Amino acid sequence: MSGVTVTVNGRPLVLADGATLADLVSALDLDGRVAAAEHNGAPVPPSGYAGTALADGDRVELVRVMAGG
Repeated sequence: MSGVTVTVNGRPLVLADGATLADLVSALDLDGRVAAAEHNGAPVPPSGYAGTALADGDRVELVRVMAGG
């Protein structure tokens, strides 16, 4: 299987070649629920998700919005 393997919140995930951070958020069904994202240790604002290409070995941390108190 071709694709790129990235580590998302400590777990490996295979995505299609050319995938972006926006594709990752969509694939995880997190649209609208991601409060913050880091790509290889650098923060990425939501406006930058579509322009952030993912490559083999990249590390992504996603913080999700949770309801409650």
